[in-house]
Amino acid sequence: MKKVVILGSTGTIGNNAIRVLKQLDGFQIVGLAAFRNHNRLFSQVNDLRPSYAALIESGAHAQPGFPKTRFFRGEEGLTKMVRACRADIMIAALSSTIGVTAVCAGIELGMRIGLATKELLVSFGDIIMRLVRRCGSELIPIDSEHSAIFQCLQGEPRNAIRNIFLTASGGPFLNRNISRVRKADVLNHPVWKMGPKITVDSATMMNKGLEIIEAHHLFGLPPEKIQVVIHPEAICHSLVQFQDGSIKAQFSYPDMKLPIQYALTAPARLPSPIPHIDMRHFQNLTFLQPNYKKFPCLRLAYLALKIGKSMPSVLNAANSEAVKLFLDDRLKFNDIPAVIEFVMKQHQPIKGSISDYHGLEQWAHGKVRNWINIKRSNS
Repeated sequence: MKKVVILGSTGTIGNNAIRVLKQLDGFQIVGLAAFRNHNRLFSQVNDLRPSYAALIESGAHAQPGFPKTRFFRGEEGLTKMVRACRADIMIAALSSTIGVTAVCAGIELGMRIGLATKELLVSFGDIIMRLVRRCGSELIPIDSEHSAIFQCLQGEPRNAIRNIFLTASGGPFLNRNISRVRKADVLNHPVWKMGPKITVDSATMMNKGLEIIEAHHLFGLPPEKIQVVIHPEAICHSLVQFQDGSIKAQFSYPDMKLPIQYALTAPARLPSPIPHIDMRHFQNLTFLQPNYKKFPCLRLAYLALKIGKSMPSVLNAANSEAVKLFLDDRLKFNDIPAVIEFVMKQHQPIKGSISDYHGLEQWAHGKVRNWINIKRSNS
């Protein structure tokens, strides 16, 4: 019986992971963790009765009446929960860089990490991957694009790779002018149903920019070997081109339950609830070059990756704050890349620890807010 702990159990990935695990034999959920959605977490605990649970955001929520479940509080408590549950597999799906210490604890304990939080590798990729190599742990991506690359590389030597191609649907503005954009348009993704932050990232294509940085760490590839291709049909989730010219691709309907299941069972492929594709229904498959002028966040992500050190962490934090302010109606959509570039130009990269990078993230959040204040005072 494989024991599983889910960090971010109340979010989209966490809920899908629970659905997948309920249909698989040989797995037991022993730990659940959420950031602030205590009502949903308590409901999950009531349903699944795990041995451990954690609520990260401190608050005055009443202790629930589940005597067989040991509860932890705060980020420190989350790490203690991970160490206590001794799971075989961790699904890491908390938002942003929350829970990085707990993920590192899971790596140190030899857990297989199913990683759904791209920001962890964007901000701390060098540190986390060194730890993975030192501890001999497995890190299997759950992002559909990186899962596709991971699947295509099974049995293939890494020195045989010529390029990888991360596919992007193009978001809501692939064929639309973005000079005047309403929030409702930004949040109306044509393919995926996601949370508001990642939906905005998809509209700016920063989501794909962060995936470029993540792919660099996952697969050990330089920026010039990581390409982006627009694929509006969204059934090809990424491609690998090899030195002999051959290309492998992974096709499936866009449903996160499939990469979640593969992270749990790899290299085994088990029956899943996902409908099977009939390729005869797709008369045309489109692959397009992205418009880097229209979506400057892609350029900024490549730049941050090439600079390295703490710059990707600052890029990620500046974007996170900019998206938050956009969702709060305090920043225009088209100002998101402008403020990110402003913050990057203000930063002198360093090579540091997780604590150092956390401090720089706070610095970047403040710089974004300062930029808005300066712009308002000059208008």
